[in-house]
Amino acid sequence: EEKGSARVAQTMVGASEVNPLKFLPTVEDVIVTIISERSPGFLSGEAAIADAVKDLAQHHVRAWRGVQAALRRMIDRFDPAAIEEELKSNSALGNLLSGGRNAKLWELYQKRHRDIAQSAESSFLGEIGADFRDAYE
Repeated sequence: EEKGSARVAQTMVGASEVNPLKFLPTVEDVIVTIISERSPGFLSGEAAIADAVKDLAQHHVRAWRGVQAALRRMIDRFDPAAIEEELKSNSALGNLLSGGRNAKLWELYQKRHRDIAQSAESSFLGEIGADFRDAYE
């Protein structure tokens, strides 16, 4: 469910060797399938558990990388050098009329913060969520 809200690719059912821990609808169905000697189309109990543990470990690493990348990008967007670079695209006359360079930098900083806050409200952490998804996958 969380993968869906973050728009992260979800695991899909294949033709055979399906992990019952991932795809059976009830705990009872999972237990019956895992303890049976062999259920056609499903991994054995031992293989299913090993696969689930491997997936959880990979998820943990990917989630951590995703959080790190999203946070890094958010911090980079507030980098004074990046804001100054954005200011260079404005005309010198515009800077003078709006109260000078420092005032314009502060306006850009406020706008950037407002844009990120609005983006976070409209979807899963807005651009930060997209950065997380890209790093996760």
